[in-house]
Amino acid sequence: MKFEELRLKTKETGIFSFEDIFKWFPESNRQTVKNQLKNWVSKGYLLRLKRELYFLREVELKDEFVLANHLYKPSYVSLESALNYYGIIPDVPFSVTSITTRKTQEFKSQFGLFMYRSLKPELFFGWQKIQAGKDQFYKIARPEKALFDFLYLNQKSFGEDFPQEERFSFNKDFNWQEFKRYAKLVKNKRFTGLIERLL
Repeated sequence: MKFEELRLKTKETGIFSFEDIFKWFPESNRQTVKNQLKNWVSKGYLLRLKRELYFLREVELKDEFVLANHLYKPSYVSLESALNYYGIIPDVPFSVTSITTRKTQEFKSQFGLFMYRSLKPELFFGWQKIQAGKDQFYKIARPEKALFDFLYLNQKSFGEDFPQEERFSFNKDFNWQEFKRYAKLVKNKRFTGLIERLL
């Protein structure tokens, strides 16, 4: 495998894994590829995002949400990042926040801080797929699921002033019936109380 061959395979999305290379070039030697990647990182052709995940430097990252989906799988953008994306909260979060079924994790990269919070598999749903450029997509929670995730994972931090203490802003398209359907999945007195006060 030559760098130009790898470049042609990755120039649309920019992001690729070590294992992707062997799908494209199955005859490649693993140790040789490791040495090549290390050399191309040192020359500045590639960025090493984490172990076995790389980014082609010449490519423009259309949206950091695309990278968030790749850094830790399975995951979808949610919580503060999604709530800000939909205009439900005004504050821009200092990190990209996502949901995963794996353990809570965070990654620092040249593109910023990416945080992942864990949900049990039965609550891992409710996202949509957004196109961010040619061959670039990301999964993000729908507005109702982003609010559910935010309240469910932060329920212990809300005080007696909730929801007045939060600067929520909901537009007319917010589907409250769908949100209520999500909320009924959790049998928890504290969480139920939060939902009742919000509604």
